[in-house]
Amino acid sequence: MSVFLKPEWLAVMRESGGVSDSVAVEVADRVVHVGVVRALGHSRWVLFGSWEHPSREQLRQLMQCARHAGAFAVESRFNMARWPEEVVIPLGAEVLEPFGTYRVDLTQSGEALWQGLHPKHRNAVRRAMSVGVEVRASLDRELFRESLQATYRRGGRDNPFRAGYFDALWQHMSASMLVMSVWHQGGFQAGALIPFDGSRGYYLHGATIDHPEPGAANLLHWEIMRALRERGVGAYDLGGARLQSADPRLQGIFRFKERFGGVFEPCCYWRGVVHARRAAWFRTLDRVRTWWTMP
Repeated sequence: MSVFLKPEWLAVMRESGGVSDSVAVEVADRVVHVGVVRALGHSRWVLFGSWEHPSREQLRQLMQCARHAGAFAVESRFNMARWPEEVVIPLGAEVLEPFGTYRVDLTQSGEALWQGLHPKHRNAVRRAMSVGVEVRASLDRELFRESLQATYRRGGRDNPFRAGYFDALWQHMSASMLVMSVWHQGGFQAGALIPFDGSRGYYLHGATIDHPEPGAANLLHWEIMRALRERGVGAYDLGGARLQSADPRLQGIFRFKERFGGVFEPCCYWRGVVHARRAAWFRTLDRVRTWWTMP
């Protein structure tokens, strides 16, 4: 079961304002936890994860449960959810945005895992180790938040996460979250938060300082893969990657993730309306609210 379909993750979402509530739903002999977002007297269900090899029938059952519970739609706009288009489109769902991830197989031998890295990544890892870059199975929260702000700033954005979100993340997810950082000459270089379940470890949040020691980030990911493998996790999921992008920064991120030896896995953000009348009424109310609050 995906770590993002468990009650601990939904507790994080509730406390950080991502959802109004959560509900446990039994689908095909499994219990999944989904978020409930309420606004203007209406509700929709939000999925933050997907199970391995999701089927149309399983998703159809969940959407029926949402309709019976009074929701007008089910949607998934979370970049750690792995829903393929061929599952959601036949159910009448709208694909909001296609994207993908690189998934590295951690069940292979350590030598095969190392050889799967691009030669440039292997050289970068060796260099970082040779100059004394240190790996720690810990993470200083304040340094991580500062570097996360710097990481978003380099992309022309502000950090969208409030401190309360990370406090909730540490409180509820510590038992199923790997934390790791790399240091050089006593200075923080990069860090990551990786929630995991039996199937995957997810690169949920990562950050680097503005000018890290060359190879530090490569070493960080290599050690994450080794640590997940030691825990018996089946794959390392490197997070969102866009095959097609005119943004040079996104192109660079794609190439960086591609070189860890993973397989590209396409997926999408989507939304499925399960009660057309409720959805239409919600859209009407939302337009009225927007008009009423215009300056």
